[in-house]
Amino acid sequence: MGSWWIAGLLAGWALAVAAFDLRQRRVPNVLLVLVAVPAIAVFAVARHGLLGAGIGQSLIGLGIGTLPYLPGYLLGKVGAGDVKLSGLQGFLLGGAGAFKAFLVGGVALGLIALFGMLAKYDRDHASRLPAAVALVVGFLWVISGSYLLPGWGS
Repeated sequence: MGSWWIAGLLAGWALAVAAFDLRQRRVPNVLLVLVAVPAIAVFAVARHGLLGAGIGQSLIGLGIGTLPYLPGYLLGKVGAGDVKLSGLQGFLLGGAGAFKAFLVGGVALGLIALFGMLAKYDRDHASRLPAAVALVVGFLWVISGSYLLPGWGS
């Protein structure tokens, strides 16, 4: 199982991704590679992920994270970076964690869309929601409940 300090570093990384997406409406690949490379390297050496998931669970999490966002990408509602971020988060969390993060993130994305419609925010960005923010909410919910504040968010 991953340690609290790894979860803390991943939380900081996730917040940086969300902040960038809020400002630029995109998730840069460099922020994703920053975590993807060490995550894969840990698997190669330790046979488990940064947060302790085995390879099978990590691959299931990758699918759970990636597949639901592909239609949104194909329709132009979320960017490729959002799809890659969701897949990476699923890979880190494993199947069960990815599913929880997807549910919480889905609620957050719905609220972002609702508030955006109610506030009639900038029409230039109206077609592309800051989905990474919602994804980060789900990710933080799961790692907070599992590593940082056990019992909360599970």
